[in-house]
Amino acid sequence: MELSDKKGVQQIVLALATLGLKEVVVCPGSRNAPLIISFNRHPAFHCTSVRDERSAAFYALGRALELQQPVAVLCTSGSAALNFAPAIVEAYYQRIPLLVLTADRPKIWTHQGDGQTINQTEIFRNYIRKSYEINGDAQTKNDLWFNARCLSEGYAIATCTDKGPVHFNIPMSEPLYGVAEVSESETHGIFRETLIEKQLSEKSLSMLAGQFSASKKVMILIGQRLPNGTLSDYIKQIAALENVAVLTESTSNIHHPDYIENIDRCITGLSKAEIKELMPDLLITIGGSLISKRIKKILREVAPKHHWNVNAFDATMDTYQSLTNAIALEPVHFFKQISKQLKPVTSDYKSRWQLLKNKKEKAHHDFCREAAYSDFKVFQSIFKTIPATTHLHIANSSAIRYAQLFDYSKTPSTWSNRGTSGIDGSSSTAMGAASASPHKDFVLLTGDVAFHYDKNAFWNDAAPDNLKVIVVNNSGGGIFRIIPGPDKIDEREQFIETTMNTNATKIAEHYGWDYLTVRHENELENTLKAFFEPTTKKTILEIFTDAEMNPIVLDQYWKYLN
Repeated sequence: MELSDKKGVQQIVLALATLGLKEVVVCPGSRNAPLIISFNRHPAFHCTSVRDERSAAFYALGRALELQQPVAVLCTSGSAALNFAPAIVEAYYQRIPLLVLTADRPKIWTHQGDGQTINQTEIFRNYIRKSYEINGDAQTKNDLWFNARCLSEGYAIATCTDKGPVHFNIPMSEPLYGVAEVSESETHGIFRETLIEKQLSEKSLSMLAGQFSASKKVMILIGQRLPNGTLSDYIKQIAALENVAVLTESTSNIHHPDYIENIDRCITGLSKAEIKELMPDLLITIGGSLISKRIKKILREVAPKHHWNVNAFDATMDTYQSLTNAIALEPVHFFKQISKQLKPVTSDYKSRWQLLKNKKEKAHHDFCREAAYSDFKVFQSIFKTIPATTHLHIANSSAIRYAQLFDYSKTPSTWSNRGTSGIDGSSSTAMGAASASPHKDFVLLTGDVAFHYDKNAFWNDAAPDNLKVIVVNNSGGGIFRIIPGPDKIDEREQFIETTMNTNATKIAEHYGWDYLTVRHENELENTLKAFFEPTTKKTILEIFTDAEMNPIVLDQYWKYLN
């Protein structure tokens, strides 16, 4: 097998192959050439070339999400590395295993006026699980042992002990393009972390089960999670109890007719007395970020007596300022254990939530029948038409908020970059996820600002055929017209909303995507049906709405629910 002639690089590539890495997203450059050559020529790796570093890192994040395995992203030296930062911080807060490989110049040339040379040591220190400096020019036994130890430890952290992005900075000197024949047996010093499955002690289990059974009102609140059928089954079993209400969002990826799946729709317009009655004695939270600001605000104001946060890595996170038990377990293991200890409790808690849900659902459908053409109407039509086999990626800001108002239960999976909730990288993440599962159908639902912000996602020769894109074009950052505050200041349009008059026509044409458009309500239904046809491939559908009408219709909706 022919790899780079640098022994340090050979060891890096052979070690990562031994540890189990399979996916590498490669950005162009010269300083990273020894690694490019070696990854590309080693049969263990699938390499994808993505030109823009910011897009490449989000693309890698999307592949890691979909494959549920670590993905490496590789760049040259200098400012190229800094462009990885937005995706790294997203992976940090979502705990996605990215291996960040940054080629570097020899350290003696830092701050000496040499080209593409900056200080890359611990460059991501505020949002990386761990950083390592390993020598691509390593030759001695001790230097090679040090590299192997760092790679083994870093891989274990990224995938097991403290999941998330890990950074390997790799200084290398010229020449860079030499190759040599290498034997697979030349890898030494690699070790693997042994997985340990945690369990609650009998004492803790008894105490928690006692608290649960003593609570007339138990709320299970589920944030962003990947689909997990086993977990869904355990929660369904517990949710059958009369004292349990389960609240979810589209990105929770867990559905049942008895769950409260449109939180904001249910809790809007409630009196203080009604809110107090519906808030739990015991709150159990699992998963990542929650979209609903309303439920967060209410739970902070009406604190539960007990709050258990069940999270293998971030159990001490106290989002609702009421944490009483930090339970550092995977939720599936926790619910498996505690479900065997729970006893039926006489309560009307679940039924009260169900009555509220049914009342608000009727009002919702009544309003939808008469709603004027707007962002609201567009999202209603999308969720009414989207096929049950379509996996959905949603951009942040108004897109993800509108999505919570409609029936998303038939969608097999929904994802949004809610680690930091930024608009950067939504398209690239969807592109990476779709490329990882060519047998699935994907749709990206995005706004016009998020779309144009990440248009380099389409500057990608590996763009998959199984991804379609819907751009809701409301001429700027529509979120700033529907949240309180920005809608009342003179600077909104130019500096906050950044109103713009543009479209995706030329982008679609330039990158070889088909393009459809909707400008009026009478075009919407038929165009969506054509867009969702299985024969439609690589298509951008741009739907134009009136920026002035959108906040009016949404305000009418909230008032109607009240």
